[in-house]
Amino acid sequence: MLRCISTTRLLIWILAVVALVVAATAVTALAVDSGPTPPPLPLAQAIHDSLSHGAPVGLSAEISFTNSLVSSTTVGNGDGSGLGGPSPLLTGASGRLWISGGRVRLELQASNGDTEIVVSHGVAMLEDVATNTVYEATLPATGATGAAGESGADADPAVPSVASIENALTKLMGAVDIGGAVPTDIGGEPAYTVRVTPKHPGGLLGAAEIGWDALHGIPLDVAIYAAGDSTPVLALSASSVSFGPVNPGVFTLEPPPGARVVQMDGSQTRSADGKSVWPVNGSPIHLRPGQTLKGGGSGNLHRLSPVTSSGVDAVRAAVSFQLDAPATLGGLARRRVSMIGWGGRNAALALYGSGLASVAVVETAAPSPGRPHRGGGPLGPLPSIQVNGASASELQTALGTLVEFSRDGVQYVIGGLVPAATVESVARGL
Repeated sequence: MLRCISTTRLLIWILAVVALVVAATAVTALAVDSGPTPPPLPLAQAIHDSLSHGAPVGLSAEISFTNSLVSSTTVGNGDGSGLGGPSPLLTGASGRLWISGGRVRLELQASNGDTEIVVSHGVAMLEDVATNTVYEATLPATGATGAAGESGADADPAVPSVASIENALTKLMGAVDIGGAVPTDIGGEPAYTVRVTPKHPGGLLGAAEIGWDALHGIPLDVAIYAAGDSTPVLALSASSVSFGPVNPGVFTLEPPPGARVVQMDGSQTRSADGKSVWPVNGSPIHLRPGQTLKGGGSGNLHRLSPVTSSGVDAVRAAVSFQLDAPATLGGLARRRVSMIGWGGRNAALALYGSGLASVAVVETAAPSPGRPHRGGGPLGPLPSIQVNGASASELQTALGTLVEFSRDGVQYVIGGLVPAATVESVARGL
């Protein structure tokens, strides 16, 4: 599965934090000027007052993206054992960002080709110019008016009261420690910053910091830290931030001629002109005018379906493969076993350890031996390790590790926000 990276799961896993930073926080502005600072306020009051001013009609910025999640020895080391080409999503790059009416466009420029990320009308697209490939995904509904937040900048949702914000913060504090609102200036704008740290064992996740514009309520500064590291492993920085209207045409992303379009549900890929498709299990199929591929991908992301069974005995009886879920693995006690949906198949999910330091083990029936792997994609091939005689793919990052291998008709995916040695110990105990 990890070697078949272009079909999505690894792409989603490694880009999850990046997407969160880009889509949920929008832009970082780390250029510090001696600008005005807002008055000191309790956190709930600072959040309320910032939201009360109303959102701007749009935002644009020149940005510099830094990513040290994956070490340079893993990213494209030239001998085929790394992650392949230097994708700007993994190595960092400069570029531009535009946001307006629930739509986002991030452009990262690199020597081997640009990477474009566009979120618009409930669809997310990632264009990797270096490989002439576009990845498409339909986003889950947000429940907001319109499609995926397309209610527009003129929408005026009710600002939550200070009391309701305090209640929400109190609930969050059951799992994390939340600092106070620190008055500062970000890029010359009055702003507040807050630091969040895990309260329970957090594994390799150390802390997150966020700063937002005190006049617009727009997040402007985001940093994610690994445990014990004072330098963020992910950061977006902007040399300039401008609030104002954004040309709607900015958010139009058309696949270039000849591009391969990959549906993120992994069911098929197609050419940009729609004349050919590549089902995961087969060769290209050339379509006649007006013909479509029945059962083709809807663009939905791989998602874990609601739990249908729980407990070792119930899950063992429900799955079609031999469940392997001992009471302890790698010195960690088993906490829970549940049956879930995984890429359209039944799978077992077992959690070991506690808090954010848990290790998840996903087991499902292995693909048929004749199923071809479609390697490549923006991350390229992965390094491999040996797990009790089986060849496994491994991805190590500053925030966690993921290992995948197949044995005796069962496919195992083991991962967590923990060091590689912990994940490997769990894998070798299976």
